[in-house]
Amino acid sequence: MNFSIKKIYTTVVLLGVIISSSFISCEDDSEYTSEVQFYKKNQLTNIYTNEIAPLNVNFVEQSELLEQSIKRFQNEITLANLQLVQEQWKAVQLVWKQLELYDLGNVANSFISFEINRWPTDTQRIDENIIGTEVLNTNFIASIGSSSKGISGIEYLIFSSEGKTATLNRFTTDENAVRRLEYLVALSENLKTKSVELKNLWETNEESFTSALENGISGSQNQIINAMVTLIEEIIISKLGSPLGDSNGGTIESERLEAYYSGFSKEILQQHLVALKRCYTGDFAQTPFRVGFDDFLTLIGSENFSNKIITQFSVCQSRLDDIKGTLKEEITSNPEAVTALKDSFRDLLVLVKVDMANVLGSTITFNDNDGD
Repeated sequence: MNFSIKKIYTTVVLLGVIISSSFISCEDDSEYTSEVQFYKKNQLTNIYTNEIAPLNVNFVEQSELLEQSIKRFQNEITLANLQLVQEQWKAVQLVWKQLELYDLGNVANSFISFEINRWPTDTQRIDENIIGTEVLNTNFIASIGSSSKGISGIEYLIFSSEGKTATLNRFTTDENAVRRLEYLVALSENLKTKSVELKNLWETNEESFTSALENGISGSQNQIINAMVTLIEEIIISKLGSPLGDSNGGTIESERLEAYYSGFSKEILQQHLVALKRCYTGDFAQTPFRVGFDDFLTLIGSENFSNKIITQFSVCQSRLDDIKGTLKEEITSNPEAVTALKDSFRDLLVLVKVDMANVLGSTITFNDNDGD
């Protein structure tokens, strides 16, 4: 079903609901009419059923495959097996960087996302743990701070700016090679455990998420808008602004890129953009009733504004496509292109944080990342 047909179908269904509701209660002038609640319920159900739940399943699967590849590497330390570990790490990131958007409600309050991926990574602490005397197993990993484990912690161990051979040598000829490998295995086991915990946590909170229809800070739609704002601000400030030198007078610091060691920074931004746009349009699966924020805006007479946001997503994608090499390479050789990418996200931020939030009557909560 293409975008236009989706719009027509959704509008027809919604108009039918509105007309039916008006016959039942023409006098209902409350802020939250039954048709709006019906629409919001379907939007939240669409997000959970067709995006959050499948992403959680995929994340567990990819985390299990990463653990298996690392244990295969443990049994046979070869360059080929290291490369398989690196590729599987990337597969985990591709899923996580979409799922990361949905750090909401009780799931956010559990702080499990920090256990899964806390960035920047505390590389000094990881090195100290490796040269220490503690037994490096899952119990130890569970006891340490989130910045020295998780997806980013694994990246630091399996990638190096010096190349694959230098990375391999750290697991073979280095004096701490055995403990480094033990640490890596324990990290992968912990990550798999946390992926299962996250999936179970979402399944437990499905009903509370899809039923929170209120238009306040505890409402799920409001929380999603805030999550979108938070992610866009993080992209602008931390993932692009800091490496571009926004906080130090303009000195480029490529090492402040997320996923600097793997050179996977551009791909991470791509997954963030995919997740944000899919969340906005609700186009998660080929189902007849794919409700998104764009439909909600169209329903209340703001279709032109809705299309403006869609256009800005395309601008962001175009600016990202202009980055031809890795982000690590382009930020030093072509910083103007990276700045243009950052500016495109800044324009998207204004549309979502100010304009869309105002139109939908949402409350934007305080965030340390002030991208304005």
